Amino acid sequence: MADWAALFAEMDAVKRRLAFNDRDGLWRHEVRRTPAAAEKIAKITTVTRCPVDPEYAEFLLHADGWPAILQDIDLFGTPDFGTAAYTEAEELVRVIEDEVEIERGDHLSRLIPIGASRTDIDILVMPCSRDPNRLAPVIWIAGGEIERYRTFSEFFRGMIVENRGEADSLA
Repeated sequence: MADWAALFAEMDAVKRRLAFNDRDGLWRHEVRRTPAAAEKIAKITTVTRCPVDPEYAEFLLHADGWPAILQDIDLFGTPDFGTAAYTEAEELVRVIEDEVEIERGDHLSRLIPIGASRTDIDILVMPCSRDPNRLAPVIWIAGGEIERYRTFSEFFRGMIVENRGEADSLA
């Protein structure tokens, strides 16, 4: 699995640089939440009716979500599932699915939101897998598919790259 300590150190450094370069205050700059208890991670399944992806669960054991992981997109943690933000993201996913075909992959079903923008239409989703040991892709949707990451750890690395690009553009 992923080396979360190294990934967090890299993301923290990039986020500090981004905050420094954001002289006009375009984005929220927040830190990751404290780790979640395993019992709280298990409760996500009661909301989603889907096993929690193993890499996402491992991430939550190290950080219970990350507000403003990119610009104003919040990566959900255990307290977010079942909230108004989660319900709105679910509804937006249903609307998008009615209009755009999103490839889920073999043995994967409906899309589960794991993050959403507070002010825009960006949503982060993972297809539900009935196999609790199977890794699912993370799909970034904003009116259609923006990006697809093979695994949650690949997604997190992608967010580091996106934040680095944002910091560079603001420098």
